[in-house]
Amino acid sequence: MIIIRRTSSPFSIFTIILFVSIMREPPKKTSELYERCSRQTSPKSVPKIGAGASFRKKTIKLGIKIVKLFVFFLVVAWIARQFQKSWLEIVQYEWNPQYCWLILSGFFYLLAFLPSASFWFLALRWLGQKPNYWLAVKSFYFSQLGKYVPGKALVVIIRSDMISGPNVRPSIAAVGVFYETLTMMGSGAFLAALIVLCCFREHWLLSSLALGVAFVSLIPITPPVFVKILNILRIGKNDPLVQESLKRLKFNYLVKGFLLTSILWLFFGLSLWTSILGLGLTPRPFWNAAPLYISVVALAMTLGFAVPISPGGLGIREAVLSALLIPYFTLILNEPDNADWSISPEATAAIVSLVQRITSILAELSFVILVFVVSVIYKCFANRKATLVKHS
Repeated sequence: MIIIRRTSSPFSIFTIILFVSIMREPPKKTSELYERCSRQTSPKSVPKIGAGASFRKKTIKLGIKIVKLFVFFLVVAWIARQFQKSWLEIVQYEWNPQYCWLILSGFFYLLAFLPSASFWFLALRWLGQKPNYWLAVKSFYFSQLGKYVPGKALVVIIRSDMISGPNVRPSIAAVGVFYETLTMMGSGAFLAALIVLCCFREHWLLSSLALGVAFVSLIPITPPVFVKILNILRIGKNDPLVQESLKRLKFNYLVKGFLLTSILWLFFGLSLWTSILGLGLTPRPFWNAAPLYISVVALAMTLGFAVPISPGGLGIREAVLSALLIPYFTLILNEPDNADWSISPEATAAIVSLVQRITSILAELSFVILVFVVSVIYKCFANRKATLVKHS
């Protein structure tokens, strides 16, 4: 039996490295427009930018950098705080970690977001934009770090800023974020309610509530209701291009979004199952208990998302997950394969929820750091190749 002791974590250092990629230069729209005009018109027809205008431009750029730096430290502080809280709670128990299973759990967690990232890419195309798929996926994963700040608004800010460019307007990108997020959470609530309805038919009250939740979860993402929600939130209400792009949404997009985002809950269920294996326990085979894993994770993450002031659903997700898993662990801890496990079902459920939180944070960090390092190496090689070609 391995005893996990309290140790200091290099979490903040890793977070600093990964978030550097977001702290890139702001789009130089004024200078780009000026250069484009210079190429297309005669020098006499282009007004010169005076010293005052140049000073204002530099001041604005400096202000944007300061704001980004403030946001960066805000994200670092909240992520480090969450990690520390989870770590201090989990070190109170004695358990036998199986690191291969925990790594696989993190891999499944990352893989789960790919269908949702793909749906966001498709949503932008449906809204009349022309995004790059790799940049859409990259910005999707990077923006997941923004959910660890209360309000979750940074998810929208980071993602729309990273994807914006000549072919994607930031305002329409933000609309796409809302559409993808509501569709993902709606499919999770619908799927969980459907599983409860099918597996617990004898409980008529629970089944009736599940049926109600299943239908209610569909309402916000129907095109007419979604447009009204955006107008209430005043998102793109005064932007004619946003209003025009919203007219492109059709009901068949809703079906496609539900099918794509439903896949991710399967991988979240696999992530939960491998987390249990990572504790050194022997759970029941995944396919035998797949409805339980999927519905538990879907309910926990959906309710965590529904509380805006909870960063990343902290506390809410763990509470729901551990409460729903207690009956399951009460059963499997009495099986012969888990006879050596001395921790109570309640404590085991708490450990699983905390391990899930830590695994998900480390998985997101590792992926973003990896992408950042690969991007830097690729740019270095590309610049070196361009230099060699230029001098040859």
